[in-house]
Amino acid sequence: MTVVSTDENAAPAPARSRENTRARLLGAAVDVFAEKGLHGTTVDDIAGAAGFTRGAFYSNFATKEDVFYALFEAQSELMVSLVHEVVGSPDVDTLDGGLVGAVLERLRPHARTWYLLQAEFRLHAIRDTDAGRLYLAQRTRFDREFADAVRIALARIDRKPTVPVEVVAEIVSSLYLSSLAAEAGAAPDDALASRTLVAQTLPTVVLGLSATRDDA
Repeated sequence: MTVVSTDENAAPAPARSRENTRARLLGAAVDVFAEKGLHGTTVDDIAGAAGFTRGAFYSNFATKEDVFYALFEAQSELMVSLVHEVVGSPDVDTLDGGLVGAVLERLRPHARTWYLLQAEFRLHAIRDTDAGRLYLAQRTRFDREFADAVRIALARIDRKPTVPVEVVAEIVSSLYLSSLAAEAGAAPDDALASRTLVAQTLPTVVLGLSATRDDA
């Protein structure tokens, strides 16, 4: 007997299969791009890591660059969503001892990969005009969403920025990226020192660029 699904929202099987294939390609590409970089990676590398053929790859993406762009966007959205997840949690409500440390800890499993992808994309954008426009659009979106997270975090501790919140967000983001750069390839003790330094520095910077609501 044939069983007919009554779920009107269920996606057709071919669509689900295509989504699954695309997701597997993106998931495999994370480690490949992180290891080999954009220019060192081939279509065969990505397809092989995902367990697919070149045909399956080209059924979902036109070029390896398309995979990279989609992956960078997904990873950037992940990082911002994790920040929002922490700053919206009722479990931490202090900037120095709780909030910043909780955010950094939540980001840590994904930090190195995101840094490598971000660095690769920036270099590619400098050399390629089309990539440059795409990088600018994605970075602008990321900056806007991250600034919203910073605004929420400040509100959690009853503070307001004394400069545009976008400036606070840019400084925090730059310091964080600098700490990730220092960690890349560093000895374990040096990497730990870098993480500790940024965890101690970020609260001071944010407090220095903000004031209590009564004083703002």
